[in-house]
Amino acid sequence: MKKHHLISLLSIFCFITANSQSKTIDTLVNVGNHKIHFKIVKGKGTPILFDAGGGNDGSVWNSILKPISEITNATLITYDRAGFGTSTIDTLQTDDSKHGIISNIEDLEIGLKKLGYDKEIILVSHSYGGYLSTLYATRHPKLVKGVVLIDVNHSYFEDGYIEKVLATQDKLIPQWKKNNKGIYYMSATIAETVKIMSKLSIPQNIPVVDFINGIPFYKTPEEIERWKNSHKKYVENNPNVTSITASGCGHAIWMDNPPLVITTIAKMYANGSKQQTEIQERALQYTIQAFNEDKKEQLAYNNSEDDLNNWGYELLRKNENEKAAEVFKLNMLLNPKSANTYDSYGEALLKINKKDEAITMYKKSIELNPENKNAIEVLERIAKETTK
Repeated sequence: MKKHHLISLLSIFCFITANSQSKTIDTLVNVGNHKIHFKIVKGKGTPILFDAGGGNDGSVWNSILKPISEITNATLITYDRAGFGTSTIDTLQTDDSKHGIISNIEDLEIGLKKLGYDKEIILVSHSYGGYLSTLYATRHPKLVKGVVLIDVNHSYFEDGYIEKVLATQDKLIPQWKKNNKGIYYMSATIAETVKIMSKLSIPQNIPVVDFINGIPFYKTPEEIERWKNSHKKYVENNPNVTSITASGCGHAIWMDNPPLVITTIAKMYANGSKQQTEIQERALQYTIQAFNEDKKEQLAYNNSEDDLNNWGYELLRKNENEKAAEVFKLNMLLNPKSANTYDSYGEALLKINKKDEAITMYKKSIELNPENKNAIEVLERIAKETTK
């Protein structure tokens, strides 16, 4: 396939991990008549607590914990609310109303205190989890040093809208009560939760980043506009809030664009850290590597090995040898187990007078394919020219 433009070769940066040996602790903490599961990636300084959205447990954050740990060196904490993941429920409490958001926040407070993390903290939350971040911040305004809200609910369900949503779930509630107590109690108490949260807001002295999706997960124009307006209203009423629209992302923004969320959390953390410069440098390294890896995946998807090889030889025929070498190198990086990519790259290197590097490529090609006659012959010819 003929290509009409050159894809610049992507620089490969080595992301030096700052905390690659972090110790991870999984533990169940007794908070009364039930236990809450916490996962802790041990680090230093102010810990970062992650609150999952409705229906999710703490494992939903697993994909971004490692890079955040490596960039910040911070202690990272995820947990499962009662009835989710491996956390249990207080079965002695038969009043549904006692299993709501106040119970959730009290479980969290007891657990953090027992684990020794009831001091300064940074909060990250998604969707329903934004209620927990808001509630915790209002209860501990001097301890919360920053909040990152990822497509949270804000005032979306207020003004009687939650009742309209619940009316669509009548048939599901009996199933949840039988098979999924966590979801059931969240649904049974959501109207009261919305009422409680309509009166609360994160104190304005606390810096907040508010993410909103770029690809609406709601379907009707009314719902989409209501979601947008709830975020717009929140930002307008809170001068210490930075708004970020995550273009091309759905509700789970940290999954659709990990670098955007990871570097935002790192920046929030760095702003209050004595190692601000070092954290920012590691965040930059991570961003560059993540960008390059993403581009490599796109190129691998859109260009087969044969496509790139043919393109490289087309450039050689035009005597555009430097460009050809870039394309062949890219092909080699994308297909490191292919003997032919090393062979082709070696040929281009010879044409731009990089004999030593070319020899290395041909030797690697032979290592992968001992029957590569072309590579053997080229190396023999080079050896004879060298001895003359």
